[in-house]
Amino acid sequence: MDEANKLMHDMSATENHTAQLESDVKTIDTDLNTLDQDLLVSKKINTALGELNTALGEAVQLLEIVAIIPEIGAEASELKTTISTFKVPIANALNVSNKLESVIGPVRTKIEQIEPKVKQIDTALLNTMNAENKFISVLGDATHCINALPAGNIKTELEGKLNAAANTVDPVVLKFDSAQVALLNAINDAKTTLSSITVLAGTLATINAQINAVFAVLNPLISGLNSVKNALSHTIRVPYGGYPKFCKKWGIPYPCGWHTVYFSFSVEQILKGGLSVIGPVMSLLNDAMKSFLNPILSALHLNINLPSIPGLGNLENLANALENSFSSVENALSGLVGNLNQFDAIISQIEAFENEVATINQACTTSITA
Repeated sequence: MDEANKLMHDMSATENHTAQLESDVKTIDTDLNTLDQDLLVSKKINTALGELNTALGEAVQLLEIVAIIPEIGAEASELKTTISTFKVPIANALNVSNKLESVIGPVRTKIEQIEPKVKQIDTALLNTMNAENKFISVLGDATHCINALPAGNIKTELEGKLNAAANTVDPVVLKFDSAQVALLNAINDAKTTLSSITVLAGTLATINAQINAVFAVLNPLISGLNSVKNALSHTIRVPYGGYPKFCKKWGIPYPCGWHTVYFSFSVEQILKGGLSVIGPVMSLLNDAMKSFLNPILSALHLNINLPSIPGLGNLENLANALENSFSSVENALSGLVGNLNQFDAIISQIEAFENEVATINQACTTSITA
């Protein structure tokens, strides 16, 4: 029964391809769900990058302002350079993130449209596998039964019927399997592409966490710098000398107290110098300023290290992948949807051939028990 054996081999190969196709579709379904959730983080990153870019710019401006204070001038200038350098890739990443956001919206819409189709495909493939496995079982039973018959006319007749049925079925199976292999190749490529996109999207959570880590260091710095900035406008007022205060009684002046002379300047004015005051007054102003300023400076910590944000380059890679490659995933799945009628047709044909083979098997079983 060479024809029947060949059909068994070809049907088994076809069923393996159907199973692989169904497995790939399930993987794509899982990856689509994962991608849809991961892409939600992109909006958070876009907002966070905008806020971080602004905060870094604010820190640079504040450091430039407070650098006039001698005690922290050199350290503030050095940190300003460091943060200015740190800001460059953040600004670039923000531009890329804006592009990514423009791509993500349409992709998420496509995912929502695709997912019901994926479930439809999966159901069709599972039904096809069930039909194939049932046919393989029935064909195996018939072959086993006929092989068990003793040599003779009945065996020869049943072998002929089974081989004739196999000759009719096998071309249909081979044609369907050829179409399956083409679909399998397209789906496999789509699965690989989607897997790469999903891996890139999976890095978004890490990027978001690293941005938050930068804020954890940057926000206290900005708060401290604002305190110093506000302190620069604080007025320092010191007394120096004075003159007697006179009152009048019955038109006659008489000493009635002392009028103290005060010098008042802002901390910034004192720091910048050039005040038209004598040395002793300047000394008093400096002492009063330091007494006010030193506690604020003590609370300021300029020796910081901003955490790096690895993976920012993945934003552009993800934007490009979504823009250029996601369509291949969509096209592969659309191709499968377009071929669903093939699966329905093969199921109908397999069931018809299964009934024919079952009849042959029944005849064989009856011959053995007769």
